[in-house]
Amino acid sequence: MTIPALSVAKDDEFVSPPASTAQRLRLSTSRILQTWEARTRQQVPAAQAEASPALRDSLPDMLAELATTLEQPSPDQALGEREHALGREHGYERASLSAYSLEQVIHEYQLLRQVLFEVLEEEGPLSTADRDVLLDAVQVGVRNAASEFSRQRGLEAENGRKALLEVHAQLEQQVDERTAALALSEERFRLFVEGVHDYALFTLDPEGVITSWNFGCVRVKGYTVQEAVGHHFRMLYTEEGRDRRDPEDHLLLAAREGRFRGEGMRRRKDGSTFLADALITPMYRDGLLIGFSKVMQDLTERSLLLRERDLSRSTVENFRAEREVRERFIAMVSHDLRTPLTAAKMSAQIILRRPEAQERQLEHAVRVVSNLERLDQMISDLLDASRLREGQALSVELSHFDLPTLAQEVAEELTTVHGDRFIVHSNGKVEGCWSRDGLRRVLENLAVNAVKYGEPGTPITFSVHRSEHRAGLRVLNLGKGLTPEEQEGLFGHFHRGQEAERGAQPGWGVGLTVVRGVVEALGGIVGVTSTPNSGTTFFVDLPLDSRPFVKERPGRE
Repeated sequence: MTIPALSVAKDDEFVSPPASTAQRLRLSTSRILQTWEARTRQQVPAAQAEASPALRDSLPDMLAELATTLEQPSPDQALGEREHALGREHGYERASLSAYSLEQVIHEYQLLRQVLFEVLEEEGPLSTADRDVLLDAVQVGVRNAASEFSRQRGLEAENGRKALLEVHAQLEQQVDERTAALALSEERFRLFVEGVHDYALFTLDPEGVITSWNFGCVRVKGYTVQEAVGHHFRMLYTEEGRDRRDPEDHLLLAAREGRFRGEGMRRRKDGSTFLADALITPMYRDGLLIGFSKVMQDLTERSLLLRERDLSRSTVENFRAEREVRERFIAMVSHDLRTPLTAAKMSAQIILRRPEAQERQLEHAVRVVSNLERLDQMISDLLDASRLREGQALSVELSHFDLPTLAQEVAEELTTVHGDRFIVHSNGKVEGCWSRDGLRRVLENLAVNAVKYGEPGTPITFSVHRSEHRAGLRVLNLGKGLTPEEQEGLFGHFHRGQEAERGAQPGWGVGLTVVRGVVEALGGIVGVTSTPNSGTTFFVDLPLDSRPFVKERPGRE
């Protein structure tokens, strides 16, 4: 009986049937791991310091599972049954290594996919079914590893979602490039891209011409696929961006640095603009640049939320400031206005009770008038401060007069109340067109402020000088001086310095506000210079003619 030969080759030698993909994988596992480890140490910085067992961790088990899966009658079904666990242990192990980032974990899987196909296809191309199983397994592994890595590291959900989206886009793009002749892989990639609605995902050729356009692009940009594909992506930028050559520069940066990431204003089809977050990634095949992929997100909603948050915080701060001003105002009214009213009332009562004491009546009448004038001045300051707080300019009555003469008059009046400590210096007449009543209030407020917070008994100096077109006024007092922090808000509404708050000096905190309002109404500027233990100088700088700057009023309100 003749026994048929199983397989006969040249020279009567037996030729074994071709090895299956699973057999190739089992026989090549050691070489795959060695090649992968060498490339990983070269390209992944965190891998350089790790020992071989720690670096490979669960990858040998993963390759063994792939071989077992390929041997099953239905590899797709077998892969689905292991889908939830594939790659998770690798992601867990990498999360425990502080030097690793999510991008480096993903890069390891990209290198594994490259090495896997290079080694397995040395003897010949794999079947379409086996290629799909291997590609799906690597995709599942990288997704699970990245998910477990992100969960272990506690990354924010949004960052993880973006990172996974970028990974999937890159993996899908690479799968499409390597399996361009396979219709099934192309369909999977098309369905994935078109299914993303929240992001604009599209591709460009090396020159920047749009080659693909997903539904997210239609929603975000407004252009249909027919209106976008085949046109240069410059049309998506604003006119200012095109003038700056932003589109060309962004592609150049992406090609040179491996990616471009940035936020900027972009243009929709209807001409409206929006704030966008864009990521441009170059695509290579066999080392040659074949185009770019771009992922874009509309940040309008996020910007509105941030703006609403900032406005809410500002509103709360304004309410708090208004409440503080209101409480301080009530406290000052109850104290400062009551004091002169009480003094005037008591003096008037004495006059009524003792009409025969005519010699004292004049003295008490003078006290009544003095306190009522003080009360009138306080109310005037308060009204003017209120106008300034509402953004209104003070109205003033202008006249022509000599500023040193006015300073001398104010110094003499203050001497009767505060003693002989006021000195006036001048380099001659300084005449101009200003508000006499307004500058009197400026001098009085600055002088009273110097009396309150200067060194008791020390001189207070009024200095008046003139330049070619300007007039200058200085009020100097000796004392502790003011720190830079105290000087910063000195002219603000209802502001009182730390020394004033600690001391017993009465005050509204509006005197310097009125000073600033009067000076600015006359077209001038006011400021302060001071250093600790060397005194304080308030300076006023005025034009010689304030008529171009002010609105006159017929009389004082």
